[in-house]
Amino acid sequence: GAMKGVILKICPNARLIDLSHQIEKHDIREGGFYLMSVAGYYPKKSIHLVVIDPGVGSEREGIIIETENYFWVGPNNGVLSLAAEKDQIRKIVEISEGKYYLRPISQTFHGRDIFAPVAAHLAICRKIENFGQPINSLIRLKIPEINIKSDGIEAEIIHIDRFGNLITNISQKLFAENYKGQKNSVKLVVKQKNLEIPICSSYSQVMIGELLGIFGSYGFLEISRNQASAAEELGLQINDRLFIHK
Repeated sequence: GAMKGVILKICPNARLIDLSHQIEKHDIREGGFYLMSVAGYYPKKSIHLVVIDPGVGSEREGIIIETENYFWVGPNNGVLSLAAEKDQIRKIVEISEGKYYLRPISQTFHGRDIFAPVAAHLAICRKIENFGQPINSLIRLKIPEINIKSDGIEAEIIHIDRFGNLITNISQKLFAENYKGQKNSVKLVVKQKNLEIPICSSYSQVMIGELLGIFGSYGFLEISRNQASAAEELGLQINDRLFIHK
């Protein structure tokens, strides 16, 4: 609420939209993955302000990134990197021009005192060079690579949404290129359990409560459960690994 107030005081015509309040606290990777998945649906020249900032008050930089279609404001801790790189980075500046800050600056709430007023002023001027000097040192998150073996694909859970869908790091393209079995089902090993689940194009293709694999809105293979939580059913968490037999 405070950040919205700061922005509207500076730029009363700003239109503020919450992307999500469902990200696990301090989870930079989950936040970065979610941002990459949804930001591209917003209008061109939108400013994405992201404050997942466990390093607040430390020496970590605040940055603005300008990409092909958007601006990104937040800490240089990796949370902006996947989304910004997906939209082709043009330039990055470190936020250092103190005249835009709200004072006094709290060492525990840079979102309110630095990032919010900077985003508001950026909405007015649209020139990131006004806020600091160019840098090249963007801290990057990387989606873990799948491990392709002779007998299958070793993958990882990189996100769990609020419905309990388990999003893996297997893109549809990688699956098509590397999975040699029947494409209408997969054999999985999760936590030493062997499962075979159908690959579906919609949840309704299985009975309520049954597991399925689906390439969902994120573009990655998801292990899901019709109208129930696959995460609870399988006892899996982010970073847990699974194996898909070829």
